[in-house]
Amino acid sequence: MICTRIVQGRWIAPVAAALAALLGAGISYGSTIDTTPSGLAPGTHYQLVFVTSDGFFATSSSISDYNADVTAEAASDSQLATFDTANGVTWTVIGSTDTVNADTNAPSTGLVYTLDGTKVASSSSSLYSGSLLAPIDINENGAVEAGDDVWTGSTSSGTYAGGINGLGQTFPEYGSSSSTTAAWITGSNGIESDNYIPLYALSSVITVPYPSAVPEPATDALLPTAMLLLFGIFRLRRNRPGVDRLPTTNN
Repeated sequence: MICTRIVQGRWIAPVAAALAALLGAGISYGSTIDTTPSGLAPGTHYQLVFVTSDGFFATSSSISDYNADVTAEAASDSQLATFDTANGVTWTVIGSTDTVNADTNAPSTGLVYTLDGTKVASSSSSLYSGSLLAPIDINENGAVEAGDDVWTGSTSSGTYAGGINGLGQTFPEYGSSSSTTAAWITGSNGIESDNYIPLYALSSVITVPYPSAVPEPATDALLPTAMLLLFGIFRLRRNRPGVDRLPTTNN
């Protein structure tokens, strides 16, 4: 039987592992939603949109009630709420009452993305142009909500559907979260307002930030400790250039 112990390997491996863990301590992985779509240059303006995971009645004629509903939905996801607080983001419903149009309550003329990074509108194909580049089928948690009926009370151009078809009326207009045609916002002549179905939420305009030349505070504070660990590894290599072995015994 031969018993061999490699001293350098025994010490360096744990130290290296500790160093890797330390340097990664300030980094977060595994985001469930995409609040800053990839490929956008710093300074670019964009908006986010989602369909609520919860349903709501459409019996109120006050647009502020629906704005409060979608704002509460956005706040229910901790990652989205943190992003909104850091960037001053607010949310409004894509919906129309007899006194407020959707395109006024939730204005949009440029880039719009769902919370999985999918582009649904642009400056050349705006949100209220009559069709979408992709369906609005992602909820506030980043999960798919395809095929849901969604209250809008609106025409395809984002205006009040009229008569009994606005939010708060007898038969509000609704759309479909799986559609990219005009049916995404105006799918039929309406259903009873006491049905319990989702809403669309549109963010205020967001600006892609410019990169900072200053290291993140949490990572910057860890650098001195990381350097000490690296120094320890080099000292071990210098003081033990060979491989120390215990006496061997043959059985």
